[in-house]
Amino acid sequence: MNEEQQPASEFSPEFSYVIDLEKAGSKGKSWRLIASEEERAAIAARLKIPAVKKLEGEIRVTATRREIIIEGAIAAHLIRECVASLEPMDEEIAEAFDLALLRHAPEMQPPEEGENWEEPEVHEGAELDIGEVLVQQLSLAMDPWPRKEGAQSLAEAYGEKDRISPFAGLKEALKKSDKNQ
Repeated sequence: MNEEQQPASEFSPEFSYVIDLEKAGSKGKSWRLIASEEERAAIAARLKIPAVKKLEGEIRVTATRREIIIEGAIAAHLIRECVASLEPMDEEIAEAFDLALLRHAPEMQPPEEGENWEEPEVHEGAELDIGEVLVQQLSLAMDPWPRKEGAQSLAEAYGEKDRISPFAGLKEALKKSDKNQ
């Protein structure tokens, strides 16, 4: 390895709960997950939010030779930063989700031109980290632009009160009134 190459860093999930897919089987098996205080703090750091006060989930996994079906529900209480005022605010999440993963990459033909096509996600291996699945679902459920109800933006609070149109000078130069435009 030369000086420019860096070793691949291993991803270490903040909230890990690895299951054996064989134990889930084709009839399915359910788990209830609750993140500890330490895990919630690490998740908040990863998601770059002030805090995760609660993270719980119910997950049911069904695994066949061809696919893995994941059904679940997530409940979370987050502390977020309002995009308008930058004040801390609460965000509650209660959402159901379902995922389907293939066990092996399928032999697929490339899409025809103009055809909307997404390659299915493949999970290889005999284990699945359902804690990481829960954290990923949390990140998808979060409001991308959290705004505290009634929050006044910093621009509204400290910006110019009377906005002058960039065309006001042109209007003045042409000596046009509002009536004869």
